[in-house]
Amino acid sequence: MIEKIQHATASSPEGAKGLVKGVLACAFQNMAFMLPTGLLYLLVKDLLAGSTSERSTFYLLGCVACFALILLTTWFQYNGTYFTTYKESGTRRLTLAERLRKLPLSFFGKRDLADLTSTIMADCEVLEKDCSHFIPGLFGSLISTVLIALSLFAFDWRMALAALWVIPVSAAIVVGSYRVQDKVQARTMAAKMACADGIQEYIETLRDLKASNAEQRYLSGLSDKIRAVEKQSIVAELETALFVSSAGMVLKLGIASVALTGSVLLVQGSIDVLTLFLFLMAASRMYDPMQGALQNLAAVIAMR
Repeated sequence: MIEKIQHATASSPEGAKGLVKGVLACAFQNMAFMLPTGLLYLLVKDLLAGSTSERSTFYLLGCVACFALILLTTWFQYNGTYFTTYKESGTRRLTLAERLRKLPLSFFGKRDLADLTSTIMADCEVLEKDCSHFIPGLFGSLISTVLIALSLFAFDWRMALAALWVIPVSAAIVVGSYRVQDKVQARTMAAKMACADGIQEYIETLRDLKASNAEQRYLSGLSDKIRAVEKQSIVAELETALFVSSAGMVLKLGIASVALTGSVLLVQGSIDVLTLFLFLMAASRMYDPMQGALQNLAAVIAMR
């Protein structure tokens, strides 16, 4: 598995292992955020039973433990994603520079330098963002969601289905947008390449432009290319946000689904009030990392 991660992310063995650690750190952080939900469930249970005074020390220590675990997992998550990724990014850039240094000059003479430079730097930037922001959060959210889903099924499979059916539907909306995103990203890249070519051409022909008094006219055309990049980038962000927002709204339907299903089962006597309360809390908390996972999934699709 490490070799496959190395190939997919163009990283060293240490970088691939660091990415795995970042994914696990994100999963543990999401699980730590669920601990207050369980503590609140126990508190409400004791409140209904009228025995909270006997366990006040337990709840005090539980609050301290939850706070400490959230801080600890957040610290590991930050170090396991950002620090590890950018340390590996430095290694990747040095290795790439050394490889380019060993290439013969004829290699560069046969290629457009602006195109080559833009492509290499853009690929490095994409890998950095994917490995630091998107991939750990995406797979960490998936792991934590699977574990939480198994726990919910242990309580009541009907309520669990009511809470979880929206997750594959919302994920399908984002995954189904890849064709649209491919076209948008192709137009965005074409605009960026035209802008990069214009800047490179301006640098190479600056003396000739000044000698022929054509510098201002050329800069005017270059400004149009820069504005085209800005416009296309905004369009790309809006089209991506359209699918992510739609998937997020579908995801929020899960809370209503849990409430309706729980109300029916409660009237039928199949569940008690505490079970309904637990699933409402778990659903509202479980959808937060999944909302981030949908955004990360859209970003990975856009940058692939």
